[in-house]
Amino acid sequence: MQYDIKIDTNSIESSIHNLINIIDNDLLNAPKGVIRLESSRGYSRYYYYKNKSDKKGQYLSANNIEFIASICQRDYNIKLAKRMRELLNKYRKGIPFDLYVEVDDIYNSFRAGKQSLIEPIIPEINTYIADWYEANPGFKNSYSIEKGIATKRGELVRSKSEKIIADRLFDFNVPYVYEPEIILNDSIKYPDFLVLNKRTRKTLLWEHFGLTDDMNYSVNNLLKLLMYEENGYLLGSSLIATFESREYILDTNLVDVKIEAFLL
Repeated sequence: MQYDIKIDTNSIESSIHNLINIIDNDLLNAPKGVIRLESSRGYSRYYYYKNKSDKKGQYLSANNIEFIASICQRDYNIKLAKRMRELLNKYRKGIPFDLYVEVDDIYNSFRAGKQSLIEPIIPEINTYIADWYEANPGFKNSYSIEKGIATKRGELVRSKSEKIIADRLFDFNVPYVYEPEIILNDSIKYPDFLVLNKRTRKTLLWEHFGLTDDMNYSVNNLLKLLMYEENGYLLGSSLIATFESREYILDTNLVDVKIEAFLL
């Protein structure tokens, strides 16, 4: 079963209701019985019990993998539906929670032998990150970077300040790509970084503006900021910006503050 579900972070209650409806609909045709997982010499072995009270189960081979997966999926859906109803009550009481974290928690509650057979209703975070990197390749700017500065991740960036930002993103385990390609006003642009908040799964841009005491540079980058905001990348929301001048260098502590505020 393939799910294609997106969470509307502006309407958490509606998103939870949507998840519950999808899960409940799937459970209408769920199979009966219990799958118990055992491990033998590092391999998973599955046993089927018609009832929980049964003392002896039937060993199921790989030929029955679809049936095994259907019961594992049912168990996942049951646990997830219960959690969603609990979260709905929390939401109505004003108790904070992270929906993506809660969904991942249900998936991670299953042993590896069952996890591999379960299709999460929302991709768990490691799968999501891998897909995010594939969908957002970096180093798209063709301008030469041969004399760049190496980051902790072994990439070349164009300045010491960009290295600081990249290294702090790396230290905080924040997924990032350097100089991706985006379209603004029908023009191709290469922002310094594309970054991902793993908790909210929100993608943001990060631009560093150096030499802000240079008039021409500042005017050009003000226009760049305006273009970002005209295209929905609002400063302080989906756009992170850092600044420096010849006299005032990039404050590493401020980089950390911004990572903690927007990306953790």
